[in-house]
Amino acid sequence: MTPVLIRLENDHQFSEPVPASLPVGEPVPLTRTAVHHDIATQNVSGGFWECSPGRLRRAVMQAEFSYFIEGKGSFTPDGGEPIHFKAGDSIYFAAQTHGEWEIVEKVRKTYFIVG
Repeated sequence: MTPVLIRLENDHQFSEPVPASLPVGEPVPLTRTAVHHDIATQNVSGGFWECSPGRLRRAVMQAEFSYFIEGKGSFTPDGGEPIHFKAGDSIYFAAQTHGEWEIVEKVRKTYFIVG
């Protein structure tokens, strides 16, 4: 499966705000959904990942959702086309996604690993 790039160019790509929980006073938290994918939950972990410019193979074989805080580069899945990303983008990697990172500007991302 090819990784899924999630790029939101403007605020119109989000749903209308809805309450995120049952409010008991002020403030009322709101949530806006940009993209929804059903993903089975199993063992999960998350954190931050940073990388200086260069090339490397993807080492994580579990399913992963990444949000890029800073930097830019590309990920080329084995046998596929490069997926270019920049700060503000997200990528979903299905389990067993193999390929190569090319980091152009230092990257800092937050990640969530499932499985």
